[in-house]
This record gives sequence, structure tokens and C-alpha cells, in this order.
Amino acid sequence: MKKLTIAALALLAGCTMPYRPAQFAEAGASFPGLADFAAQSPSRRADVMLVHGMCTHDATWAAETVDLLAQQLGANVGTKPGPGLRGLAGGVEIIPSTVTTPAGELRFQALVWSPLTTPLKQQLCYDQSGKSEICTGATPYTLKRARWNAQVKDWLVDDCIPDALIYQGVSRPQIRAAMREAILRASSESDPSSPLVVISESLGSKILFDTLLEMSETPATQRAAMEVVGRLSYLIMAANQIPLLSLADQPLDGAGRSAAPALPDSLQRLLLKRRPPDAGRRSVTRLILVAFTDPSDLLSYTLLKDRYAESGVVLHNVLVSNTPTWFGLIADPVAGHLDYLANPDVGRIISCGEPKSALCK
Repeated sequence: MKKLTIAALALLAGCTMPYRPAQFAEAGASFPGLADFAAQSPSRRADVMLVHGMCTHDATWAAETVDLLAQQLGANVGTKPGPGLRGLAGGVEIIPSTVTTPAGELRFQALVWSPLTTPLKQQLCYDQSGKSEICTGATPYTLKRARWNAQVKDWLVDDCIPDALIYQGVSRPQIRAAMREAILRASSESDPSSPLVVISESLGSKILFDTLLEMSETPATQRAAMEVVGRLSYLIMAANQIPLLSLADQPLDGAGRSAAPALPDSLQRLLLKRRPPDAGRRSVTRLILVAFTDPSDLLSYTLLKDRYAESGVVLHNVLVSNTPTWFGLIADPVAGHLDYLANPDVGRIISCGEPKSALCK
């Protein structure tokens, strides 16, 4: 028994979560949360748009995300999503739900774009050692593969990375077109007088910003895009991949320098459009941009403040630990990338702000 106790203590000593509780990279972080946006709105309502990231997602993700945020707000936990708008624009599903809090009402619309890429990803089902839901019934994989490698291959290489490859390839216009229709439909059912909160993850952030930027530069959709951007008061990004994915949008530096200067990404360009030509004479509504990053997440990057330090944009990088690090050597790459919104620190900060709002229990 004594040996078992010593062994257990040794394991516990080797298990650390260096960023739980969460830490703010920028000093003096102070901003409201979902509860405050609803309470301060004249209509006592706020609209919340959810966009998932890479890897297969479905309606369950939307329901679980809303429930987790509702718990932090002390609201009606167990909120059930509506029927959604299936088949919209070739596969994007809009899942509406409403959370009523003592401070006001939050109207969620989750944009589930994962079905768009599923048919192509199913071409890799034969390679999965443990079949995922989209690969049920596929031919079993019989070759010997190390267990840990098999899990990483199944999740990361066969299910998640293909989403980024598909989007960066010839299917990008189709995915943007589907997202454009989803944004237009979701916007048509929102209250233009209410503040808008966007919570986006991973690849979903880039798809959303790329699409809004394209819409803002297209006469037929320019007005709708700028209404969305103009209403945006609170932008939350988790598992941010924009620094990595934006490399695909830039040409090689022919000068042969060791480090080519980064061109503005779609988020930077979109934020600049919030500033009217006479911004020197008119105030710009402050946009709070909060980026959550687990430094052990292999697929996530912090945002460089000087790249987004335009007038009216306040950036906060929040460092979190989504999963334990063992002996300083390794952390679960699956949980590290996928479990941001399941992290209680992340949910609390999104829902209740920093410092914690008095409107939260």
C-alpha cells in the first residue's frame, strides 16, 4: 500500500496545469461578458453567433456549448436547440437556441459547417484504426500501428487536418458561398439593434472572417456584411490558427530574406473596415477581442497585439490549460485543441467577463 501511495504521489507531482487558473498575457485585463452585453442592451437582448473549428462537429456540439455557457450564467441549464435549418446552402446548418438569464436574453445561432467537408473526408475512412461516426461501416484497418500513433492518426490526420486542406484548396469558393448564405440567413433573423457576440474556433474563425471580408467587397452583400461587422461588440477566438493558415494566402518572398514580412490577414483587413474614412472625427464602437490559447495546443497561436492594435480594437490574449501536462513532456493533443469551451476558466471568462461580473452567480 505504501508503494502504491508513493507511486500515486509521484504521478500527481508529474501532472501540472500551468495555466489553470487562466492567465492574461496583457496586464490590466478588464472587459464585460455575455451577461453584461445582454443587461446593457436597450432591448435586454444580445445575439451570439457560434462557429466551430476543424474536426467533425454536429448539433450536439452546439447544444453542449450553449449549456456550458448557460451554467456559468446561472441560467436555464439544459437549453435544447431548435430544429435548425438543414440543407442550407449546400450543407451548413443553423441551430438556434435561447438562454434566458436574470440579466437578459441571449439568442444563440450556431453555424455548423462540418457536413460540407464530410463526403471528402470519408475517402480516408479505410485508414482509421478506430472508426469515427462518419466512418461507421468502413472496412476495418488491419495493419499494426502503435496505439498512441493510431489515436493521433485517426483524429488529427484523418479527421481534422483534412478540413484545413479542403478549405485551402479548390473547394474554398464553395465553402465560402455556403457560409455566406448561412451568415445572411442568421443575420436576417437577428435583432439589428442588439449587440452581436461571435464565438469562433480554430479553422472556423478563418472561414468566417474570409467570408465576411469577401462579402464586404462584393456590392450585392456589402451592406449585410458591414451591418454584421458594425454590430460586433465582442469577438472570442479559441484555438486560433490564423497565423498558420494565413501563410497559404501569401506569396513567396522573392528577395531571399530570412523572414518575409506578414501581409495583413482577413481579420486585420475586416477590422480596418470598422473605421469610417472620417474616423478622426467620429468615435468607433469599441470591439473587445479575446483570444484563448493553450500553449501546449499544437494547432493554436496567440495573436500579436501590434497587428490588431487599430483604433477601437482592444485585444486580450488569455493563456489556459485545457488538459494536464505530464512531467513537463507531453499533453493530450486532442483535448488540448478541442476542449477550450469545456474548460471552466474559458466558459467563466466568456460568460462573466474579467473581473467576474456581479450579474453571474
